Amino acid sequence: MTGPGLNWKFVFKVLGMTLVLESFFMLCAAGVAYAYKGWDAQYLLMTSLLSLFCGSLLALSGDLKERVRTVGKRESFLTVTLAWVLFTFFGAIPFCISGAIPSFTNAFFETMSGFTTTGASILVDIEALPKGLLLWRSMTQWLGGIGMVVFSLALLPLLGGEAGQLMDAEMSGLIHEKFRPRVAKVAKRIWGIYMSFTLLLILLLYLGPMDLYDSVCHAFTTISTGGYSTKQASIAYWNSTYIEGVIIVFMILGATNFSLFYFLFKRNFKRVLNDEELRWFLGIIATITLLITIVLWRNHPEMQILESFRTSIFQVVSLITTTGFATTDFVPWGPFFWMLLLLSMVICGCAGSTSGGIKIVRLVVLIKNSLSEFGRLIHPKAIIPVRLNGNALSLNIIQRLLAFIFLYILILVFSFSILLFNGLSFEEAIGASVSCMGNVGPGLGMLGPSGSYAELSDFLKWFLSFLMLVGRLEIFTILILFTPGFWKK
Repeated sequence: MTGPGLNWKFVFKVLGMTLVLESFFMLCAAGVAYAYKGWDAQYLLMTSLLSLFCGSLLALSGDLKERVRTVGKRESFLTVTLAWVLFTFFGAIPFCISGAIPSFTNAFFETMSGFTTTGASILVDIEALPKGLLLWRSMTQWLGGIGMVVFSLALLPLLGGEAGQLMDAEMSGLIHEKFRPRVAKVAKRIWGIYMSFTLLLILLLYLGPMDLYDSVCHAFTTISTGGYSTKQASIAYWNSTYIEGVIIVFMILGATNFSLFYFLFKRNFKRVLNDEELRWFLGIIATITLLITIVLWRNHPEMQILESFRTSIFQVVSLITTTGFATTDFVPWGPFFWMLLLLSMVICGCAGSTSGGIKIVRLVVLIKNSLSEFGRLIHPKAIIPVRLNGNALSLNIIQRLLAFIFLYILILVFSFSILLFNGLSFEEAIGASVSCMGNVGPGLGMLGPSGSYAELSDFLKWFLSFLMLVGRLEIFTILILFTPGFWKK
């Protein structure tokens, strides 16, 4: 039982406003369904109205004339977690009631995979879905990226809440830039950047072999590093070097810290060029791509070096950014490639981006802290700080980083054990654990790029849905709800 003191008025208002927002985007998908004369339009419209009704009830709860008191960390953690669950619940309804995905378990899994930008799918014939539902499926990833986050932050001052608290609860990363005094203003600008990238990507894809509909859907799922496609063969369907090149660039942009784009907007180019995490990110992509290209070319003499490079760079960028698009099935490549690609799926993109995983910044700080330990052993009395971008990190940040990585590995081991116990093979269990925890999508074995999660039991689908949420909210936000101290006044 919850103890007194939780500001439920704030929780309900934020949940209500975000549900109203979800209903608007679902209505847009219904409009597209009507334009294509699809049978799914009525189901999207019905669910949109239901979301609007339920959201309005929550948003109008309490006295609107009374300003909501400042939100604390408990409210922010609870609000963010419940928001993701509600998004998924209502977002799954049109798939289920339309019969496109008759099982609610499957519909919930597909939608959770969308909102967490994971991209793991239970569909075995994606192209059988009507246009409206496919667009809504892509929209879930776009909303689940940074778009929903910054839009919510921009609205929070209307509620009297402290936007910085929700930024701590939801925005991924080790540390945040000092945006809190003007967080709503910054959120609007980042939202503008996110929108601009989306529109630019739609235009660039449309200039290639994609039609407008596919360009919109793939722009939504690329900039959000989600990976849902309108084709069963994913990006391989077009077999276009141009399409792959454009998507590679925007996958990297989506996995880059969005605060850097804010600095670009402010013409602070030095801050961007000197960012250590970005340099490590690009360096890791180049190193793994080069290694896979050489080994792939050596093992497959029939492939030209440029073909090996084209294949390698797309798969590496797709997995390290946690997007999950595919131009080939990497499962037959063998264990050496699995190791490199699984490593990419664990490390993933930058903090403050739409990607999942441990994040490059944590890897950088962990390496620097380990090197500093050697110095402390040699010179026990010396003070050797760990620096990031020239700034010394506090002991609290280091401790939180170590705790995060420990919990991340512990949860991976636990998930791996659960999947093994339920009959998955070794490679399928490790692939699914790393993929769902890192919000990547494709795994290994039957869960690879050419497979799906359809054959898993209902229990495993619910378990992996929870794992996706834990990974998306970076462990602490959701697991803290299960501690007794959270519910005490």
